[in-house]
Formats: sequence, structure tokens, C-alpha cells
Amino acid sequence: MGNTVLTQVSSAEFKAKPARRKTPRAKAARLVDKESIKAEFEVERTLGWLFHDINRLLGKEFESRIKGLVLTRTQWRVLGMLRRTGGGQTQTELADLTEIEKAPLGKTLDRLEEGGWIIRRDDPKDRRARRVYATAKIEKFLPQLAAAMQGMFARTLQGMRQGEVKDLIARLQKLKRNLGGAED
Repeated sequence: MGNTVLTQVSSAEFKAKPARRKTPRAKAARLVDKESIKAEFEVERTLGWLFHDINRLLGKEFESRIKGLVLTRTQWRVLGMLRRTGGGQTQTELADLTEIEKAPLGKTLDRLEEGGWIIRRDDPKDRRARRVYATAKIEKFLPQLAAAMQGMFARTLQGMRQGEVKDLIARLQKLKRNLGGAED
């Protein structure tokens, strides 16, 4: 049979194919192609990972600063979103805004409601839906939350001048608009 290479036809069947010799020129063309593709996507890959890592690290930093503040990071995230938006979202809308799956969010909302942090009201336009609102209980913790956030961002932005920070914010807002995000 000589030189053969097995090629997968389906998950259960294989057939034999003769091996092809690769010329040095073909190998060089593939290397150049791989390098050009890698270079082309370097910025996109790096930006994506940077955004992901920064978000993850900000979350960890915030969590370390709020350890003594009664609630979990997820619970604070939900309350923060309700406060930021004025509340009144359905569980589905809140799941979309916080990027928390509906089932875990439901459990989080149950715990927050039991603790008096939120209330759920029937939607006046849709009998099947309920709207979620933060209670005034959060007000007591706002100074501590603000201090935690200020400390987190002070650490994050250390070594940057005020003009650089303003420029960074403006550029990030432009990226957000490019992706269809609303103005804050």
C-alpha cells in the first residue's frame, strides 16, 4: 500500500489516501499565510482578551473590597443595575442587563426579596410578568459601596493622568456606541 494517510470520512468509517509530499515552496506559502492571518487578528484577539481580563479583574477587586457588606458580588450587581436603571425590569430584562441566566437570577432575586432588598410588583400591562424594584435598604450601604468603587478605580487607573482617563472613557464610549450600546 505504500505511504498512506488515514482520512476520516465519518465518525465510524475511514479510507486510505496516498500521502502527498509537501514541497518547500508550499510549506513556505502556508507559513506566510499563517503569519499574515495571525498578524491580522492580533489586535482583535488582544483587545478581546484585554476586555475580558479587565472585567474579570475588576470584579475580583470589587469583591475583595465589599467582603464585609452583607451581600455577594452577584447580589450587589443586581441591586446596582436596578438602582442605575431606576428599577422596574422584568426578570428576563434584568437577566439580559446583568448577563445572569434566568434560573440563577431567580434564586438571587428570591434571596434579595427575603432580605428586604427588592420588591416584585405585578406588571400593570402584562398579568404574567412581575417587575423588580430595589428598596431603600440599599441607601444605608451606598457610602461603603462608593468607597469600594473609588478604591477599585483608583488602583485600576494609577499612573494615568486625568486627561488620559477622560480620553480612555471617550474611546470606550465610542466602542460601546459602535456596538449599539445606549448612551449613559
